[in-house]
Amino acid sequence: MARVSATDRRQQLVEAAFRVIGAEGFAAATTRRICAEAGAPVAAFHYCFASKSELFVELTEVTVAALRDAQAEGVHIVGGLGPSVRETLRQWWATVEAAPEREVVLTGLTHHALHEPSLAGVAQRQYEAYHRTAAATLESLADACGVAWSIPVEQLARMLVVVTDGVTIAWLVDRDSAAALDALDAFAAQLAGLARAPG
Repeated sequence: MARVSATDRRQQLVEAAFRVIGAEGFAAATTRRICAEAGAPVAAFHYCFASKSELFVELTEVTVAALRDAQAEGVHIVGGLGPSVRETLRQWWATVEAAPEREVVLTGLTHHALHEPSLAGVAQRQYEAYHRTAAATLESLADACGVAWSIPVEQLARMLVVVTDGVTIAWLVDRDSAAALDALDAFAAQLAGLARAPG
């Protein structure tokens, strides 16, 4: 049997942890259960991670990296600012619906990190990354559409994160995709109303 590199094994364990937590919750995410899901011996876990907390930190880091990659791909410009914000939010929403278990894990990880001393700072770094990504997206939209925001972009970014968080959590509960898109479309229109001509 071919030997699996430590890098590949870490990735396998992270992906397995996402699946286990997404389907069964944090209580089920034992080292043994994660290794079974990954098809790896338990000893491999301790070779790759010093602790389960380190694995949970890695879950956050993987997600933050994915956010950076998604933002780097740019926004979706389809005419003026309003339609562009709407389309950008809808494209983001497609990624939520494509991997709901990931959203379950991230939501749970945030709350878990707030009460677990070994994960101190994880939730804060997670949301700092969300706010940075939101701000960069808003700045890109404004630049591409030739407008400026009438209130500080940091404030708008926080609003955007709050709304997308809320829509995501509500959808994880009721799986009402039409209602989620309606809420995002309405917010896109409100957000576009906060733009002004540059200068």
